Amino acid sequence: MRHLTSLFLASSVLLAACGGDSDGHHHADDGHDHAAGPAAPEGAFPASLFASAPTGEPIGVGAMKSTAKAGDRVIVVGRIGGSEDPFLADRAMVTIADPSVKLCGEDDPNDDHCPTPWDFCCEPRDHLRKMSVTIVANAADGGPIQHSLRGQGGLKLGARVVVEGTVASVGPDGAAMINAERIIAQ
Repeated sequence: MRHLTSLFLASSVLLAACGGDSDGHHHADDGHDHAAGPAAPEGAFPASLFASAPTGEPIGVGAMKSTAKAGDRVIVVGRIGGSEDPFLADRAMVTIADPSVKLCGEDDPNDDHCPTPWDFCCEPRDHLRKMSVTIVANAADGGPIQHSLRGQGGLKLGARVVVEGTVASVGPDGAAMINAERIIAQ
């Protein structure tokens, strides 16, 4: 139970990160390369976690959340994002949003007003919360992985991903978490 509680708290932290500045968004250009993360030690992630193809047809995050309940097996598709940094630095967790949620400037390549388009700052925050889910990867023994998913298996900001796993929780506020068994970067 304590493990599930800590996962739920971490999920809440990721969703709260969707907040940002007083306008609901944070747009700092901190000069860091956001594409890759530090290399994890060999064997930090289960060998089967990063796959090349899904085992079935994925559905969008929004459609999954409308019917999902804890314990359901799901295959979802989404894009990494939802905050300035949707990856946790010391835990294998990331937030993804439904593919229908547009990156800022995606419809207009000349629109470069947002230095962090993967935070979906052009979307209303309440809509983004309904259309996002937290993904957590655990070690083979079920324990937490103390390394970021950033840069692992081709995962990067704004990337389209398919996640296969089990719904760990769906909160009354719409927050949801999936325990990933397979992650496919597309």
